Amino acid sequence: MSRNRQQERSDTSTRLLLEAAGDLISEVGYAGMTLAAVGERAGYSRGIVTIKFGSKANLLAAVVDRITSGWSHKRWLPEIKDKNGLDGFLALIKAISDEFERDTRGVRLLYALMFEAVQSREEGLREQFVEWHRAYRADLADILRRGIKDGSVRSGIVVEDEAAAVISGLRGIGYQWIIDPLGFAAVPALRHLYESTEARLRPLDDRS
Repeated sequence: MSRNRQQERSDTSTRLLLEAAGDLISEVGYAGMTLAAVGERAGYSRGIVTIKFGSKANLLAAVVDRITSGWSHKRWLPEIKDKNGLDGFLALIKAISDEFERDTRGVRLLYALMFEAVQSREEGLREQFVEWHRAYRADLADILRRGIKDGSVRSGIVVEDEAAAVISGLRGIGYQWIIDPLGFAAVPALRHLYESTEARLRPLDDRS
């Protein structure tokens, strides 16, 4: 029981430190984040971050892994495997849109990290987001191929282009909301992305 309680405390402190690091990256960027500030923000001593993660780079890697795992499209793939291609594709867009509305804190951190990846010198950060998006595009394209095969997606489309267009739409909506949260309404934009994608991909014979 004592070991269980100790593990629970360790897990809790790790979670709080990662959340504090994410908040600071969103607010001041990676360069402005300090290990001492992370510990203090989480309610712990200034040195606990070094004890747990060893370095600022290791902490960043853990934050990136946490947000990309939490926001990965792969977490929803098992839920759509029995749907036809179009319904699965649309269900994935809907799930991501719902997550956008539910976890605005995560949205801010995800985009802060993607901005960091554009010009960061931290080893592996850019490559991690490159591979993340490549897998995203590839999996969406596979779902569309399934849809063409089962007849739910119209033939003649270029699946790689459609996958890239949807991800670009999601990224553009997120970007506009991040820089102008009061002037840009993300929810209607996400709804339009869903509806326009459905209209574009559905076979002509199925359109009312």
